[in-house]
Amino acid sequence: MKLRALLVAAAAALGALAAAAHAQPRVVVADLGPGASGRLLREALARPHRLVEPDTGWFVVKRGEREGQSIIVLGRSAAITGAVDGDVIVVGGDLFVRPGAHIAGRAIAIGGGVYPSTLAVIETGSQSFRDNTFAVSRTPEGYRLDYVSLRAHASPALLFPGVYGLRFPAYDRVNGASVVYGPSFSFLGGRGTSDILATYRSDLGKIDPSVDAHVVMTRRTRAELSAARGTFSNDAWIWSNFVNSFSVLGFGTDTRNYYRADRAEGTLHRVWEWTNTQIEPFVGGGAERAWSVGPSVGETRSPWSIFARSDSLGVRRPNPAIDDGTITSALAGFDARWEAQNLTLRAQTRGEVGFAAPTDRQFTQITSDLGVTFLTFGEQEYSLDVHWVTTPGDAPPRQRFVYLGGPGTLPFNKLLELGGDELLLVDQRYSYPLLKMTLGLLGMPTLLFRHRIGSAGLGKLPSFEQVVGVGVLLTIVRAELQFDPARQHVRGTIGFSFSR
Repeated sequence: MKLRALLVAAAAALGALAAAAHAQPRVVVADLGPGASGRLLREALARPHRLVEPDTGWFVVKRGEREGQSIIVLGRSAAITGAVDGDVIVVGGDLFVRPGAHIAGRAIAIGGGVYPSTLAVIETGSQSFRDNTFAVSRTPEGYRLDYVSLRAHASPALLFPGVYGLRFPAYDRVNGASVVYGPSFSFLGGRGTSDILATYRSDLGKIDPSVDAHVVMTRRTRAELSAARGTFSNDAWIWSNFVNSFSVLGFGTDTRNYYRADRAEGTLHRVWEWTNTQIEPFVGGGAERAWSVGPSVGETRSPWSIFARSDSLGVRRPNPAIDDGTITSALAGFDARWEAQNLTLRAQTRGEVGFAAPTDRQFTQITSDLGVTFLTFGEQEYSLDVHWVTTPGDAPPRQRFVYLGGPGTLPFNKLLELGGDELLLVDQRYSYPLLKMTLGLLGMPTLLFRHRIGSAGLGKLPSFEQVVGVGVLLTIVRAELQFDPARQHVRGTIGFSFSR
């Protein structure tokens, strides 16, 4: 009898829950808009949830209260002090997660911000979509949501970004200081922008003009156009402009080879978006007229650096000669990003098919980057970065060669000593934060275990080089002890934690 009574009670409870769910107003996201916010909202509305309808007052889950499912709040702000067994999503307001609160899922604010307390728990993280919201309108069945951009006004027709048009400079062993100046123009009601720039190259004594334009054709389609005379490199992936500039200025170490060119490109991009995934393919074409640039062998003049000013492997390191001439090519590729709980994947591929090139060559080259990051145990994290260049078929002109070796890639090899039209570098890192230790202003130390393997060559990849390392991360500083298994060599390094 007791079992029968329990079954009857359970059935009645399920029936009540079903009736309550059925009684909730129906919410339809009529216009998802660009970006992930609309897709996150549509996915959440399709799962069991409690709907909090628009009102002038805040919605509050008080201390000691517990919601057994996700909460979706429309048209007002919310404060959570109790517990929620699911997500909390606020549309058209802010979300305050106060001390003692526990949210078993995500905290999301669309058209506002998430303001968490360090004394609260949000198990799967928070997101704030401040640039857009959804207009809430009443329908006979419930509510209709339509995407609204929160960009109040179109950009002014003339802007001077940076410091009155002066952009962030760069420094390298070919150009010396590259000082960039120019205005930005807005057109088509703010859907189009263009930068018209002049870059002064202190060591070359030249001023290079450039034009970059971006036109938003629809919410998910845009066109990009660029034309420039400049100094180009295929090795900018190794270190950012800031890190490379700091290295050249301080230590005379430049992790890039260079050539000069007049280059024009045009590409058309289209974005496809889902709740956790974004894919943006593109197609286009380009033309480039290139020529070699110094330093040449035996060069006695170079940009200034604190150390290694006269080192033939430092600021006076020669650039490899290229095949001077013109390349016309078709371009295609994609950018992709996928995010799940505690896991992020980023992929980027650019393919070039050269129809005309110096010495009447035709070639195909594909450059890909892959990044994967996920949590393993607690706050421990595994990261993987892959940079891959392959050239099926005929060899390309030498301005498309790529290089490995030295800081940022394979530290036991000479700087950029491995090169050709094939390249692969795999960089794995495992981070172990010491949560119970702090070192004053340096913050919490993190142990780093690292493995790198790579190769580069002409026509094929020769034998791979390996590096194993262990180190400590302290805010922006990384100290690392590196070991070459093949040569049985050991070396220590100190650098920026955000550099490769």
